[in-house]
Amino acid sequence: MRPLILTVAGMLALGALAAAPPAHAQLGAIAYDAKTGRYGMSWDQPTPKRAEADAISQCGATGCRIVIRLRARQCGAFASTENNKGVGAAARPSLDQARLAALSICNKRKAGECVVRLSHCNK
Repeated sequence: MRPLILTVAGMLALGALAAAPPAHAQLGAIAYDAKTGRYGMSWDQPTPKRAEADAISQCGATGCRIVIRLRARQCGAFASTENNKGVGAAARPSLDQARLAALSICNKRKAGECVVRLSHCNK
């Protein structure tokens, strides 16, 4: 009976480890407030919650909401027009791909010239 208890306890411990994100996870997020036009970005954070909280903090307005979540080894970009009527955010494997995708999304709104405001890659 004792070996069975140890086996079950070991399996439960392994299951808990498998469910937890890796200690080296490097996550990020982009936040945007449509009312004020403010934006913020986080990267290389250990947990999704921390990544989102940091992006919202960087955004700095009460209406900031997460628009993109970034996984480890993923790049993100945020683009907008001067008047913030056109915005775009994207996550891609490379920085150039993320910037181009954010610009493309922003340009679809046909609200003026879109410019990349934020971009970065997670480790």
